[in-house]
Amino acid sequence: MFRFSLFLIFLICQNLFFSQSIKHFHIPDSLKNKNYEQLQNAYDKVFRIDNNKAEIFANTILSKGKKEKNRDLIYDGYYKIAHIKGLKSENGHPYADTLLSITQNVDTKDYPAKAHIIKGILYNYDWKYNKALDQYIEAQKSSKNKNPDQFYYIKKLIGILKTATDENEEALPLFLEYYNYQKQKVNTEKKDIKSYIGSVFSVSNAYSKTKNYQKSKQYNKIGISECKKHNDYSHYAYFLMSEGIADYYLKNYNIATENLLVVEKKLLKNEDHPNLAIVYYFLAKINTETKNEKKAVNYFIKSDSLSFVSNEFLPVTRDGYEILIDYYKNKGDKENQLKYINKLFHADSIINNSKQYLSKEIYKKYDTPILLEEKEKLISDLNNKNSILYWFLGIGFFTISILLFMFIKNKKRVKEYKKQAEILLSKSTKEFEFVHEVTTNSDDWINKNYPPQEKPKNTVPHNILTELKLQLELFETKKEFLHKNITIDGLAKEFGTNRDYLSKSVNEIKEQNFSQYLNELRINYVVKELKSNEKLRKYTISAIASEIGYNNSESFSNAFKKITGTLPSFYIKLLNQETNIL
Repeated sequence: MFRFSLFLIFLICQNLFFSQSIKHFHIPDSLKNKNYEQLQNAYDKVFRIDNNKAEIFANTILSKGKKEKNRDLIYDGYYKIAHIKGLKSENGHPYADTLLSITQNVDTKDYPAKAHIIKGILYNYDWKYNKALDQYIEAQKSSKNKNPDQFYYIKKLIGILKTATDENEEALPLFLEYYNYQKQKVNTEKKDIKSYIGSVFSVSNAYSKTKNYQKSKQYNKIGISECKKHNDYSHYAYFLMSEGIADYYLKNYNIATENLLVVEKKLLKNEDHPNLAIVYYFLAKINTETKNEKKAVNYFIKSDSLSFVSNEFLPVTRDGYEILIDYYKNKGDKENQLKYINKLFHADSIINNSKQYLSKEIYKKYDTPILLEEKEKLISDLNNKNSILYWFLGIGFFTISILLFMFIKNKKRVKEYKKQAEILLSKSTKEFEFVHEVTTNSDDWINKNYPPQEKPKNTVPHNILTELKLQLELFETKKEFLHKNITIDGLAKEFGTNRDYLSKSVNEIKEQNFSQYLNELRINYVVKELKSNEKLRKYTISAIASEIGYNNSESFSNAFKKITGTLPSFYIKLLNQETNIL
């Protein structure tokens, strides 16, 4: 019955078998007499080292499988071709889809779970993390209690997804669990050297992402040693890359450069564009730190061009665009400045869209079922493990409650920011005078969240108060409040008075302290300027902050939120939407 069902599947999917990959492919003479084991060994030796050769071996396996009507070879051929295509930033989905189609009713140790795994890996390469997660969940259901190798491998893949949403601390235990599983198999008949070395790299990479660079280097050393020991160099370039990145952060710039330049040659040969983009980014950062601006800019441009080839953008490389924007701004090259502003917007949209959905889904589809599974295990042992049950249930409930509370709180905060941005936009469309006049108006257009200032008794002589009032008006008219590093001491000296007189005069005239006065001047100015100046809206928040006198984006955003009740990003988004509608 099973053979008959399999025959029907082959019959139905025959058009799929002969539509993928082997079309126009002819087995090279040197491979015609090779058996599967020889082809597998040849594939393993060049996988991730020379993927063009690896694809030839994969196509040969698939061709022989079809010729011999060997379903295991056919499955493996499609799997390998799909994986190689993904590594080369090519479309591997047709091969994965074929594999899913022909194995959907198969029930073996490897399938259909392995088909879902490769589909998920391809989605991961495409930055479609939500779809990757869906495939891993399906694979986990199929492999549970049937194939521990797959079950632990999926834990590693889930860990990779967690690193994509910066949940690096949560990802590390998954990588360590996979590493320990593979390590205990090394000295057994079931050893899988390639997977073992891959697990070492996963741990090294996880420590790097948690900024524990010394630990990362420790596992890099293990990985490089194991590559040489077992003559398996599929991950060798990536250990060197991880080593280069760790040395960059540890400020060992010369060693980092040497390793990354070796990696560059290997990744160029392998056509691994996403990782090559990261290598160029860190070479650019090294040259930035060592004051070699021209070389740094060239590497940033290389990194950008490869990111656009693969349409993959990592948050860690984002500041490269800001550096390019500032570089061309200083050069007065407006065309390139605008070009990289637009590229930064595109990169942000890819990063945000890929991360937004997954963060919620990974808890709902992966973490929550694991907690529930743990709960069921504890309940089954209730008679002799009551205390353990209560602990796990309590921790699980507490964890989910905190996550839910944080999610709801964040949602409310975003809603409030949007509401305040709409109010700010509606009020900023009206005509209004400058802040020193507005602050005396009870119908103020801005939401001031400062506590009321107790009006001090006037101890400033009338003639000095009058003079300082005129100087403050001139200070506002000339927009000198946009200068950086303004202090009350410095301004008092510029006005030819002392700090005490200036402070009391601001309290008397403006009914607020100096810091509040300066912040309102700047925020009032930028609200109007953003409304009328589309070019300013294209700046980064950091660049806007610098334009109006703040030393960093955080100080600017905090002042903007305190005064308006919203964040500059929400206000800018609303302004851009209004412009598009008009």
